[in-house]
Amino acid sequence: MNHINIEEFAGGALSVQVNKAIEEVTENIQDPNTDAQKARRATITIEFRPSEARDYAQTKISMKTALAPAAPINTGLVMGKNLETGECEVYEYDNTIPGQMLMRVRDQSGELDVVDTSTGEIVKNDNVIDLRSAR
Repeated sequence: MNHINIEEFAGGALSVQVNKAIEEVTENIQDPNTDAQKARRATITIEFRPSEARDYAQTKISMKTALAPAAPINTGLVMGKNLETGECEVYEYDNTIPGQMLMRVRDQSGELDVVDTSTGEIVKNDNVIDLRSAR
């Protein structure tokens, strides 16, 4: 049997499809948003449809890749109901920097105090007296 040169098979289309599939797989492997350990796959399918006389076969070549999906992204949401408007509110919670999340609290006069949630201390309030410095 004669050997078929894969580089020239189907006018070079097979070689082009294989190289394109390898490029897709390589780009997927290099994507930091995918699982590095997940296997990727490139599958070549060559389908032969012979004639009734069996002297000719229509050939169809297809290339399929199985890539790693994008990794899930985790985040948190803080939500609640605005007591003044009655509307639901939602904010993304990002505590990557200690003390980044601040909570605003109304005191008896209706003024807003800012509370540092990492220490529980009021960050700014003109009515607060620091007893430690009053010696």
